[in-house]
Parts: sequence; structure tokens; C-alpha cells
Amino acid sequence: MKENLNWKSKEVVNIYDEISLWSAPFGRLLLENIPMTQGASILDIGFGTGFPLIELSQRFGEQSKIYGIDIWEEAIIRTKNKINTLGLNNITILEESATKINIQDHQIDLITSNLGINNFEDKEQVYFEIQRILKPKGKLCITTNPIGTFDELFQLFITIFEEMNLNEELQKIKTYIQHRATKESIEEEFKQVGLTLVNSKVDQTNMRFTDAKALLNHSLIRIGFRSYWENMVQKEKQEVFFKNLIHKINTIIKAQGEFKITIPMLYLEFQKM
Repeated sequence: MKENLNWKSKEVVNIYDEISLWSAPFGRLLLENIPMTQGASILDIGFGTGFPLIELSQRFGEQSKIYGIDIWEEAIIRTKNKINTLGLNNITILEESATKINIQDHQIDLITSNLGINNFEDKEQVYFEIQRILKPKGKLCITTNPIGTFDELFQLFITIFEEMNLNEELQKIKTYIQHRATKESIEEEFKQVGLTLVNSKVDQTNMRFTDAKALLNHSLIRIGFRSYWENMVQKEKQEVFFKNLIHKINTIIKAQGEFKITIPMLYLEFQKM
């Protein structure tokens, strides 16, 4: 066995924030449902700072072969530090786009992606590569946040745009909401490349706030969402829009004690026929 790790050490502190709160509930859903096979060859697409790549490595053991693919340079550096600290020797990092994966045809038993398909720019090419490298009967297991994400918040957007007579912005938010996938739309996309849906799970989580500005200043919102929302609104209208949004959220908080936004979660498992 490997030596124990000292929780007081700088190296252990460096790996202890392995997973963000945003990724965690989706990762739980993924890890509770993926097929487990000894000695599997696995590819994790879009591992970020190491999740679920490192967890897969530790759960499947040293007889397995784990690949991780990502293009986020700083995250790759952090992931490699974690791998070294944990002494994991069954991981190969591919620093490249998933549109061209440096793995030969029919080599992989299982492909995972935790929230990854949300960020694929050339989805069709990525799907083709997934199909190419999977063995016959190989599995693709993904999680995603489908349509309905942040629904309570976006209903306020719609109300405010209607009240401000911002018809262009109203159309933008409706398009933005509809761009989220559904189980059926994802199933159809993968069906086109020869992958059949064989299992699915539906779950949800939420985020709760007691202050509107806290919501808009939350790190997740600032990193992943707020710039898109700002760009929906004409620059000269942004200040009034967000003032109205803050007021409406705080009104709900005053009446209900909190403002809760829902995050639906999907686990989808496909098989190459």
C-alpha cells in the first residue's frame, strides 16, 4: 500500500479542494451510476482540476488505464500536482482538444464527462471521436444540467424585460433558456453517431440565497454566467435592469426568507452497438 498522507502538509492541502460545489452533485450522480469493471480502459473528457479523473483512478485501481483529456493549461498543472501527491500511476494526461483524441480506434471501455458536453464547441466532431475510440459495447456516461436550470431566476428576467418593454432582450432570454438540452435532444444527437441510450437518472440540486447581491456576486455566477446575462441587455439599460432584478429577488427573500434557484441534473449512459 502507499504511505499515509499527512493532512497538515502543504501538498495535501493543495489537493483537498479537488471538486467545486458546482461539479460535486453532478459528480456524485455520475459516480453512483457508472458501470464498474476491473481492468477497464477509461477516458474522462474535460477533467478540469482533476475531477472525476482522479476519483476514477482511485476507484478503478491500478489494473485500470485512465486517460484524461483537457485543454485548460493551468488546471492541467494543478491536476498533475494532485496525481504526483497521491502517487497515482494509472493516469495518462492528453493535453489536447476532444475533437481529435490521440487514442487508436476501439480502445476504450468507458468514457465519462461530468458537465463536459455543456462546453463542447464542435460537438459533432467530439461525438464522432467518442464513437471511434469506444470498443463495441463500450459505454459513454455523462452528466449535464438540462433545460430548467435557474428557472426561478430567468422567470424574473422575463418579467423585468416585459415591464421595461425590452422586446429584443425578451427574445434573447427565451433563446438562452431554450439552448439548454433535454434528455430527448441529447439522446437524438448521440443516436446519430451510433450510440444508444441504455440508462438514465434524473435528480436536482439547488442554490439558496438570503441576499440578491450575494447571488450576483457568487463566484460561480461571476465565472460562468453573469457576463452572458449582461451582454443580453443594452448597455444603457443594464443598470436599471439589474437594479430591478435585485429588488425583485430581495422582495421574494423578504416574503419567503430565501431565494432558491433550481438546478436539474441528468445522468445519461450510452452504449456503442
